[in-house]
Amino acid sequence: MATREECIEACLQCATACERCLHAMIDMQSDNDCPHCCRECIDLCLLCAQASARNSRFADQICRLCAEACEWCAEQCGAHDHDHCRECAEACRKCVETCQQMAA
Repeated sequence: MATREECIEACLQCATACERCLHAMIDMQSDNDCPHCCRECIDLCLLCAQASARNSRFADQICRLCAEACEWCAEQCGAHDHDHCRECAEACRKCVETCQQMAA
């Protein structure tokens, strides 16, 4: 079972990886929802980290939503061969795992 601190760390690492991917993809063509998924993922990961840090009464629901967004982003970015996309997808997968454990 993940700890609150592990969840916060995974969310912050994911938001950072998504920010890098979003920045790198700005002028690139994409055949799927990358980089749009990164924008959603960044916002939800940061919200999840904040909610977890303050032990919000809504933290479990936010963790579930964050995991859903990260799963979508991992799928989208994971379809690309760019290093930034692969790193983003990996960070998203770790965040999914941690957030699902926290929400369980």
